[in-house]
Amino acid sequence: MVMLFQLQSFLIGLIGWAATVLVIENATRLTLNDRRAMIVCSWMLWMIPAFGALVLRGLITTDIAALYVGLTTGALGLIMLVGAITPRTRP
Repeated sequence: MVMLFQLQSFLIGLIGWAATVLVIENATRLTLNDRRAMIVCSWMLWMIPAFGALVLRGLITTDIAALYVGLTTGALGLIMLVGAITPRTRP
């Protein structure tokens, strides 16, 4: 339970990002690629303050937080890019 208390900023960031993704997915005016790009960008916007709070509490260093945000944003962007490139087959 103590670990969850220390990581509550990360959990709030994940919940906020998930809520933002739900709003973006329901935006009918946006193209599929625009939605994907906004999902990746919103990940970064939610995770920077979440990891920043962990840095402020002294749980991780600034370098590690920047590394985590960069790697997870890059991985999410790569997953979205692969999803956009691979052809879809419809039954």
